[in-house]
Amino acid sequence: MEPPPLTPPARQGLFRRLFSWRAVRKVLFVIAALLTLAALLVAEENWRGSRAWANYKREMEAKGDHFDVARLIPPKVPDDQNFAMTPFLAAAFALPAGDASLPLKNVTNRNGDYYAAANRGTNISPPWFDRPVNRPPHPLGWNYGMAGDLNGWAATIRGTNSARPAAEITDPVQAATIVLDNLKDCEPTLAELQSAAARRFSRFNIPYEEWDKPEVGEMVMQHFVQLKWLFSFLTLHAQAEMVSGQTNLALKDLNVMFRLDDGLKDEPLLISQLVRMACTALMLQPVGEGLAEHRWSDEQLQVLQERLQKTDLLASTVLALYGERDICVNLKFDQGYMMPRGWNRLEQLNLNRAFNQTVLPRIDLAAREINPSVNHSMDLAVQTSYQGTWFSAFLHHHIMADMMLPVFGHVGQKAALAQSQVDMAMVACALERCRLAQGQYPEDLNALLPRFAAALPHGIINGQPLKYRRSENGRFILYSVGWNEKDDGGVVAATKGTTPRQDILQGDWVWEYPEKP
Repeated sequence: MEPPPLTPPARQGLFRRLFSWRAVRKVLFVIAALLTLAALLVAEENWRGSRAWANYKREMEAKGDHFDVARLIPPKVPDDQNFAMTPFLAAAFALPAGDASLPLKNVTNRNGDYYAAANRGTNISPPWFDRPVNRPPHPLGWNYGMAGDLNGWAATIRGTNSARPAAEITDPVQAATIVLDNLKDCEPTLAELQSAAARRFSRFNIPYEEWDKPEVGEMVMQHFVQLKWLFSFLTLHAQAEMVSGQTNLALKDLNVMFRLDDGLKDEPLLISQLVRMACTALMLQPVGEGLAEHRWSDEQLQVLQERLQKTDLLASTVLALYGERDICVNLKFDQGYMMPRGWNRLEQLNLNRAFNQTVLPRIDLAAREINPSVNHSMDLAVQTSYQGTWFSAFLHHHIMADMMLPVFGHVGQKAALAQSQVDMAMVACALERCRLAQGQYPEDLNALLPRFAAALPHGIINGQPLKYRRSENGRFILYSVGWNEKDDGGVVAATKGTTPRQDILQGDWVWEYPEKP
């Protein structure tokens, strides 16, 4: 057996030098130096970021800004005085014991059917309403002078309840009777809601203090989906009652919708206010139909006018913008959303600064105006300053700003349209009261003062006055200048396609009635 080859003396010397204790000590010293340098850099960044955020926060507070979350959360109210705590609505946020600690996959469906009969022993979900495939085409709104399609709903009901083809329904009163007959099982729940509407407060008990838990966000989203569904249901019920000549009952349904709206108006979440805007559009459908058909009495019109005058969507939207900043963003940063802490604070600083510069100016709450040109300039600022490369965002600490700021691009536009619709509905109520008293609509809006309206709202777009003129058919056209900031003479722009919708970027925002047959 041959002996192993000997290691060359040169190689042995190199090995000994590399792995000698002296060499190891040098390596350990370099590593320790690098770690110390890294620790010093992190400490410096933590100090720099925390100091920069503290200075910015102190500067903004000196100017009157606030960052505490408590100021935004609506105060809790007694359950027995809270409309939103009537049994039908209370289940929305009634979590079973220990449920909030379960994994998300185990709780996503916990309240998905909280409006179903199984949870309450009541029924407000007839089969023909829950099947989107059976629903008639979505009706155009009153900005097109179109009423809801009760005939289509009645045909849907007959098609669901019978296997045989039914005769075509053309009489709206007959259609309304069919709809109401098929909603009789819902009467106990509607009676519960109408009775509870007399309660002093309306507050949905969203657990804001647990907002960082994903299951809470899921629960809230389910709540909004079902709430919009409830508005759709009440709108249909009110339309059918009105066509049947039961305007007093239709007004009760509208009162329930107003109380649901009360529950949303103080919620400091942007999604709450976007849902509220969509629900407000649904609520205005029966109001507009009753006005067009001259079904409301002067007393009923006064109730509607007073309630619409109190509907301030702009103030609620601004509140929600602050809620997005302080509840949904700053709360996470304060809990250490990113590492190291200094970078976390620099991200927080840059996002807050960008938010105050490009989001909050979109709505001028003091003037009660929204300027499309200002909104366009905010969009451009976001695109040029916060839509660069990922490396630039990382280097300058605005990763979160790049991700979040584009979300707010259409907030001003949606708020302007929704508030304009509410304001025009209020003025339309005053115009109808004038017609009832004097036999015709007035020559101009100033004739409504002070008997039929204490004050008239100006247009939301740049504060321009609302436009009004009587038409030859005994009706009128009431409109606001739209997002293009031009007076298009009361013309509504529509999108192209099989189901046209209002193009809110073009044309005017109009309240009008259909031509008399």
